[in-house]
Amino acid sequence: MIVSQLSTPAAQAATHAASVASAPTNGFEKTSADEKTPSCYSLTIFTNRWKETRDFYVDILDAKIVSERPDRYCELEMGGLPLCVRRSEMGETTSYFHLYLSMKNREPVLKELRKRGIIVTMVGPYVNFRDPEGRVIKLSESKATIG
Repeated sequence: MIVSQLSTPAAQAATHAASVASAPTNGFEKTSADEKTPSCYSLTIFTNRWKETRDFYVDILDAKIVSERPDRYCELEMGGLPLCVRRSEMGETTSYFHLYLSMKNREPVLKELRKRGIIVTMVGPYVNFRDPEGRVIKLSESKATIG
């Protein structure tokens, strides 16, 4: 490639866009031509009950395992969201959040939750339940909008 071809802003932008499109990813990294926009590659769930929490997200909510080091961490993908279930080893506190999920056919998940003795309640459009350490999960048939 001739150097003078890269001297125009349009040529530089085209070269950058081509390099971004061909950049390797680890399954989570999504690069954009706008490098000022952050990309989320992991939301970490610190837990004292590693196996039970990992199994809950994988077996009941059908999260896909991306990589795993048993009894330490498990990288997951669930509905496009990168999650990491990680054992609290260095004094980290257990994470707390509300996780909002949508699913057209909720019945198989609800059946499995009830079979395992997990309390399921209905509030408005949400079916509410908790993961093994008490984090609230709200499951609706479609994305609920605020306002």
